Amino acid sequence: MSKTIILALATVLLAGCETDAPPKAAPPAETRRVTYGCDRGPDLTVVYGEGTASIIGSDGGAAVVLPQKPAASGVWYETPTHSIRGKGDEVTYTVGRMVPMTCKAR
Repeated sequence: MSKTIILALATVLLAGCETDAPPKAAPPAETRRVTYGCDRGPDLTVVYGEGTASIIGSDGGAAVVLPQKPAASGVWYETPTHSIRGKGDEVTYTVGRMVPMTCKAR
C-alpha cells in the first residue's frame, strides 16, 4: 500500500474515534433579589431562588437559607429559627421568639 492510502485510512479511523462534546450544564435557576423596609429594625434583603429564600446579612456575613414550604396562597419559607410568609409586596419576617416584623418591598 502506498503511504497516501495508509494516511487516508488512518485519518478515517481516527475521525471515527472523535467523541461528542460534553453536555452543557443546566442553566442556573432564575433568582430574584428584593429589599424590604421593615416596621422595625434594619432593611431585609432576600434572594429568592428555586425553592429557597436566602436572607442576606446586613454585615455581609453568611446568608440564612430558608427552604420553601407548601402554602395555600402566597409564600412561606421557614427554618426552625427563621420564617418569611407573605403575599405580593408584603412579608412577615420572624426570628426565633421575637415579635414578627412586617416588611414591604422597596
